Parts: sequence; C-alpha cells; structure tokens
Amino acid sequence: MQKKAKRRQASRRFESPNQLRESPDYELCQLSGQKSGVLDDLASERARLLDQESAELEKQAERLAAEIKELNGQSAAGIS
Repeated sequence: MQKKAKRRQASRRFESPNQLRESPDYELCQLSGQKSGVLDDLASERARLLDQESAELEKQAERLAAEIKELNGQSAAGIS
C-alpha cells in the first residue's frame, strides 16, 4: 500500500513542473525575461482594451437608461 502512495506522490512531483510550464503565467515570465518591456507593452494594451470596453459599456448604459425612461413615461401615461 505504501508503494502505491509513494508512486502517486512521485508522479505528482513530476507532473507539477510540467503543469507550470504549460501555464500562461510561466510563458509570460519567460517572455519577460527574454524581452525587456514586454510586461509594460502588455499592460498598456490591456489598459487600452479596458478603456475601450468601458466606453462601450457606458454607451450601452446610456441607451438602456434612455429606454427605461421612455418605458416608464409610457407606463405612467397609460395609467392616467
């Protein structure tokens, strides 16, 4: 029984580094070590995309608010 447990434990130790190497974080770490400024470039691109998404969501919120206001006005007029 102990042999099986030791094999499983050894197997987990072997798989762990492989899983690490397959992760996007590991790849990013390797790239940042090889290429100066890659993290800054990625952060800038991510910030730009988030700004763009935020602007789109603000427009959508404004459209929905106008639609709600219009629907509330129609409901109030229909109740009178």
